[in-house]
Amino acid sequence: MLKRIVVLRRLTYAWLASLALLGVAPQPEPSVEPTPNAAAERLFERAKTAWRARSDLPYLRYGALVRYLHDGHVFDNWWDAYFRTSDGSLSLMRLVDIAEDKRRLGGIPFSIFGLKVFDTNADAEPIRLDPPRLAPIDSFGVVGREMRPGARPAPITSPSAPEETPDPKATPLREITHVEIAPREYQVEIVGNEQVMDIATVHLHLTPLRDPDIHRLRDLWLDSATNRTVQLDVHGILSGEPYDKVDWTVRYVELDGRNYVQQIIADQPLRFGFDTVIPKFEIDLVDYHYPTDVPKFTFDRPF
Repeated sequence: MLKRIVVLRRLTYAWLASLALLGVAPQPEPSVEPTPNAAAERLFERAKTAWRARSDLPYLRYGALVRYLHDGHVFDNWWDAYFRTSDGSLSLMRLVDIAEDKRRLGGIPFSIFGLKVFDTNADAEPIRLDPPRLAPIDSFGVVGREMRPGARPAPITSPSAPEETPDPKATPLREITHVEIAPREYQVEIVGNEQVMDIATVHLHLTPLRDPDIHRLRDLWLDSATNRTVQLDVHGILSGEPYDKVDWTVRYVELDGRNYVQQIIADQPLRFGFDTVIPKFEIDLVDYHYPTDVPKFTFDRPF
């Protein structure tokens, strides 16, 4: 019996080797998606519906604060921000405190092979910050970049293509039904009911079924009464390192019936380069108000 097993294994190995020589790889078994959780899927769809149903004013103005901790020092950096809802344009102007900048930029750093080993100024800015280019109405993937309700793309026509004259004798085809298939992006499960910022929420956990670098949502907390997104966890923000390598907790605030980003907190330390680790990092969007107009060239360069 043992000899027979050995012979069968050798034949199997020989068959696989022959396929490899012929350039034919054995086909992997098709992956089977987990069965959807119907109750969780309904809640996730309600969260999407709440985002799609929102209506926004033409402009937003607010303050954007980036705050982080390094070597026991807290560093604050402020921007004055304008946001145009029609096309998502964002304008950020750094707010400069001359005395504060002088304190941070003073001193002399000493480095060896590009690694800073000592700085005569303990309050020196340890990293170069990227502006917080985040839309204050971002859902971070709950809904994608969809058309606004009622918007339709203009038909594409070619000036060189002659228009076809319809045949009056042709019988028009009648559409019996219309089916749209939207592949699932996540396996959604209900974790339970939780209090978040004194709001009763239902907690959903999301596992990406494909492309986890694209489908970055991991957890979602919905207002139990309105399905508004109160908080979410997302893997990576912005588009570059190290911001896209860690998980972030995003909290929202409701103002005048609209949901806005309030706070974005890094769940893990951020590593800038080889030698700088930022243990705590957060972005706060504050003081929302709605200007009826914005200064000229706020969103467009004059050159």
